[in-house]
Amino acid sequence: MRDIDSRQRNVVFPDTLQNEGRFWRNLWASKESLSVAQWIGVLIMFFGLVACLAAYLRMLWPDIQEPSWQKVIDGYAVYIVVIGAAVAFIVVGNRRARRRGAKR
Repeated sequence: MRDIDSRQRNVVFPDTLQNEGRFWRNLWASKESLSVAQWIGVLIMFFGLVACLAAYLRMLWPDIQEPSWQKVIDGYAVYIVVIGAAVAFIVVGNRRARRRGAKR
């Protein structure tokens, strides 16, 4: 009963973090595959996200007469570095957590 009660509490930060982590972990490690309707929903969300990202990046595209590689560096270098650092942090953290979990 305590486990069920703790899963229902979603008020303070640690509880919300645990519940969301459990949700994504169960979604990723589930033995059942997604249904057709779920796949369609995932694809709609993915393409919507890609369209919004493309529109945002087009808004940031510099209007100067330089080669494309120079425009990429001028317009997106900061974003590339920040996202690259975040991805590297997540990958390293996941590897360490999986190795630590496998030793137990």
